[in-house]
Amino acid sequence: MTKAELFSEYAAYHQDPRNRLCHFIGIPTIVFGLIAMTGMLHFGPIDLALVLIIAVLAYYATLDFLGTLLSAIAFAVLYAIGVHLGWQIGLTAFAIGWVFQLVGHRFEGSKPKFLENLVYLLIGPIYIFEEWFAMVTRRGGSA
Repeated sequence: MTKAELFSEYAAYHQDPRNRLCHFIGIPTIVFGLIAMTGMLHFGPIDLALVLIIAVLAYYATLDFLGTLLSAIAFAVLYAIGVHLGWQIGLTAFAIGWVFQLVGHRFEGSKPKFLENLVYLLIGPIYIFEEWFAMVTRRGGSA
């Protein structure tokens, strides 16, 4: 699927403004939690968080240059903070992020899109990071 198709499908499950706000907070919190937890697992000088970030960015590169760049910046900021914290903070952030997600979908009245296709676990972050960029530059939403 193309980025436009993936974003269109994703956006269809995220119309309620309360759900969008929950995702705006929840997705980066989940990513932060994952980075904090996986940043503690090392393979020599490289940690698992870096491996996962590079893999996700490689996938994003197949979709869109700007989204990949924005995601790389967001991941870098979250990584710079997250790897200095313990796994306990990472696990807490991860759990809190999922609470936001589930509450948001309760508002929406729909199941999370990733229950139909796991690729949407990867689409959420790039979608939200582009939304952040759109807000900061006042360019309008990505959906």
